[in-house]
Amino acid sequence: MPRKWLSHVAVAVSLLVIVAACEGGYTASGSRESSSVGGQGGWVEKRIKSANGSATQGIEIGGSGLRLETDVNLAVGEGTFTIELLDADGNVTLSLQATPGEPASGRGYMEVDFDEAEYRVTAEEAKDVYYRLEFVFTRP
Repeated sequence: MPRKWLSHVAVAVSLLVIVAACEGGYTASGSRESSSVGGQGGWVEKRIKSANGSATQGIEIGGSGLRLETDVNLAVGEGTFTIELLDADGNVTLSLQATPGEPASGRGYMEVDFDEAEYRVTAEEAKDVYYRLEFVFTRP
């Protein structure tokens, strides 16, 4: 897969996350994101200085009918931060919550609906957030 295509995907994923972060009263500052999507899967990694509220985040996949078998790692320095992976109907397939000194990790899945896989984040006075989603594409 050409690197130029992966760069465009990374920009699209970043834009989707920024747009999704504006809904539902979610605020975040000091966000940095890295991502790669292509071939058989990909990953999204995010660091956030501070966050509060809830929002649905999207990962542009460019195809429908796929399942993303996903490993999640999550940590927070202060407050709480929750990640929920969602299926195509918006049902939660995995819910993880991290608190200071208690990181969380697990495996679940997201399903692609209209070229996008979604997950929900909920922050309660969260600071120094780190999470990474690593996924491989499968068919349900």
